[in-house]
Amino acid sequence: MIDRNIEDKASEDAANLLLRIGVGAAFIATPLFQLVSQRAIFILPPVAGALILGAGLVLAPRMRTRDIFAFLLSAPGLAGAFLAFWMLLSLLWTPFPSEAAPRLIKALLTLACVLPAAASLPARTRAANLYFLPLGVALTAVGALILATPLLSDGVETEARENLGIGMDAALLLLWPALAATHLRQRATLSAALVIVAVAAAVAVPAPGALAATALAGLAFAFALRGPRRAGKWLGRIGAALFVLAPLGPLLLNLKAGPDAPHWLVSLKLWRSLIVNDGVRLITGHGFNFVSSGFWRGYMPPQAPRTMLFEAWTDLGLVGVAAAAVLTRLAYQAAANQSERLAPFWIGALTYVFAMGLFGLATTQAWWITTLALGLAAFAFVARGDYKTARPSPPR
Repeated sequence: MIDRNIEDKASEDAANLLLRIGVGAAFIATPLFQLVSQRAIFILPPVAGALILGAGLVLAPRMRTRDIFAFLLSAPGLAGAFLAFWMLLSLLWTPFPSEAAPRLIKALLTLACVLPAAASLPARTRAANLYFLPLGVALTAVGALILATPLLSDGVETEARENLGIGMDAALLLLWPALAATHLRQRATLSAALVIVAVAAAVAVPAPGALAATALAGLAFAFALRGPRRAGKWLGRIGAALFVLAPLGPLLLNLKAGPDAPHWLVSLKLWRSLIVNDGVRLITGHGFNFVSSGFWRGYMPPQAPRTMLFEAWTDLGLVGVAAAAVLTRLAYQAAANQSERLAPFWIGALTYVFAMGLFGLATTQAWWITTLALGLAAFAFVARGDYKTARPSPPR
């Protein structure tokens, strides 16, 4: 008769193998293959999530459902739930509900899948597994450097350039949990090398918007190093104020823009005309996906702003913007309340995400929503590796 302990050990080893395969698929294969195909972000993460969930149920037979409900009932969870409710409600008056409804439902389900995946992770992440994150970012950066060389010629397809840019946008987001992982292992040299190779790849691609967002995130990270609570409080206030006060820019400027005027001036003029003529839509918005459908269908002028502030005000109105502002402030507070070792990295990643939307580089696109879910799962994975213990010094 087989010893029960041997069976348990075999099950645990198999579950750990499944966990490593799932983590490798999520944090190494996904960003790497995203450099050449946007489909990778939609195929690999669900497979990785299923593997991680199955492994977690073996390693921890009871999923920590209490943690899921605790988050949903927390202040950020309730703010996010209200924002999701308002988005769903806006489908009643959006001009093209058949386009908006599937897109919104897919986005909400993608983000919601992070909760069971995070709850099924083992209580402690093995130190060796933490290196999957920096390895994935490093391989993606090296792959981008190799693939960026042919881009110097004019004969390269536009789709290839776009795939490389999107891949680096995602890699620079995953850079923050990867740096958190190397910081937990006290690998300062590895952290510096990771930053250098990632930035070099973003320059070679090139990805100027993502580099600018990374620069702002770096400033927020440096601010958080001096005090995460203070940084989270002030950055949350700034983010919330930008959401609420965004229309004051086009309203107060009221500048005349001729045909040869700069693009930003024409954008502000168009936004001002919408604000003045919207009426009650300024409160309710035109409905989710109004701006995106407008650019695609051609009824939104190509000079219109592409920032998430314009999209939030036009799609969701004052009610949705107020919810987004509250969620932004609470998200920064939640990031600042993480452990002292991880809080600066949370704040840096959150600032990167906010800046990407502020620059209009990524708002509600499907690939970006999936990347956000991947980044949240990565931070949950790293947080389980923070044992709050000091690394012992080697004997002399």
